Amino acid sequence: MGKLKEKLQKFMENPDVAFKEQVGYVSGVFGNCMGQDSVSTYTDQFMYDYMGLESRHLVAMKTATTGLNIVIAPIVGALLDGNRSGKGNARSFMMASAIPFTLSSILLFLVPSASQMFNVIWSIILYLTFNIADTFFDVALSTLSVRMTPNAKSRKTFYTIAQVASTLGSMLPGGLVPVIIDLMGDDYSKEKWAFFSVALFFGILGLFTMLVPCLTLKEKNLVLPPKDNKKVNIDLRLIFLNRPLLLLCLCNVIDSIRQVCYNSLPFFYKQTLNNYGMKTYVEVASSTLSYCGLASVPFVGRKLSSRDIVVAGYMHTGICYTLLSIFGYKHLWIVGILIALGGFPNAAMSAAKRILLADSTDYMEWKSHQKYGVASRNEGMVFAFSTMVSRISALWKELLINGGLSLIGYKSAQNVGGVMVEAVQTPETLHGIFLLVVVPGILGNLLPGLIMMFDNFTGKRKEKIMAELEVIRAENKARLAETE
Repeated sequence: MGKLKEKLQKFMENPDVAFKEQVGYVSGVFGNCMGQDSVSTYTDQFMYDYMGLESRHLVAMKTATTGLNIVIAPIVGALLDGNRSGKGNARSFMMASAIPFTLSSILLFLVPSASQMFNVIWSIILYLTFNIADTFFDVALSTLSVRMTPNAKSRKTFYTIAQVASTLGSMLPGGLVPVIIDLMGDDYSKEKWAFFSVALFFGILGLFTMLVPCLTLKEKNLVLPPKDNKKVNIDLRLIFLNRPLLLLCLCNVIDSIRQVCYNSLPFFYKQTLNNYGMKTYVEVASSTLSYCGLASVPFVGRKLSSRDIVVAGYMHTGICYTLLSIFGYKHLWIVGILIALGGFPNAAMSAAKRILLADSTDYMEWKSHQKYGVASRNEGMVFAFSTMVSRISALWKELLINGGLSLIGYKSAQNVGGVMVEAVQTPETLHGIFLLVVVPGILGNLLPGLIMMFDNFTGKRKEKIMAELEVIRAENKARLAETE
């Protein structure tokens, strides 16, 4: 308890970043994660079971969205890197994107009609709006966060605290939705409106929290290359020199297999186990364990680097799902324990990944100086590239899960006499849902863990690079002073 109090005290008295800026960043992460989790976890199930959409509709929608995001993300990053003044455009991007983000996240859980075609068009427009707004907000907030301070230790502190808010933001809709749906007593019409009511509540709450960083964060320019020798500007060549970033992005692409497991869980609880309320209990247990894992980071971090935490977390979860595949789903208590235990490292891993992504800008700065003689960070492009890859990963996940649901013969809701009616699944399909949980749960954890082992920006090598970078920054500062 004393250690936790000491950690919070450091957070509040961080000399590198003002307390209100840290609170603003944490608030933005909390609101953004609530919307992201609501949409990413439940839209597939809602569109299949209540809107009557089919696999081909969802694949087309996700493909179009990903293609658009691939174009938009680097543009957002370029705009952020191109305006480094004290009155930059990051906060404007966040302010402008928060409202369409919120509206679309709510309306995606509204069934506008009994017409499948109208529902398809409605879903595509709203899903595109949601993802474009999310890209603007996410890249802008992430870019501001890494510019808050060049001190990697200070970043580690507020990123760890922010992960608490991120986990809570994901846990609230994830835990509340199954409880509300279970209370509807298998009333199909009430279940449909319950989804919308929960989305409305969290949408409004999320909007207020997403606007806080727009009022508290300040545009900061941490490091500028010398004006007389600016050979490297916004350039994708720098991205491909950034080994830690590339490995982390490759890890996240393979991690999309793991996300198939998590997206299959709502189907698993509701259809295979016929116990949707169980999701809430497991979610609470998993989130509690996840917080325990996050709280252990300050202690474990003395022995393990952020990379090591990510690797160990993947291996741990992979083992849990391997055991689940062996025991099956006959005993609900075993299912609950293994899934909950699998979530133990999630928050710590997410915090470690956030730290690794921010630290990759330091590596880019050092590497660009080694390669071109000019230290260049391009934080906006780093986070834009990461966002672009995450959208590609999301599409890959959607292709996998929709392909998997089609393969096992999952049936979507049917229009009967102008009313949407829930479909009945076969026993083979119900067992197939279990396979969609365990197989991706194993492969989607073990493979990314192996990939992250190749990241060598850690330990003594990282210390050496950071020491060299401090010298480079001091030289750049002196040269800038001379030119001015």
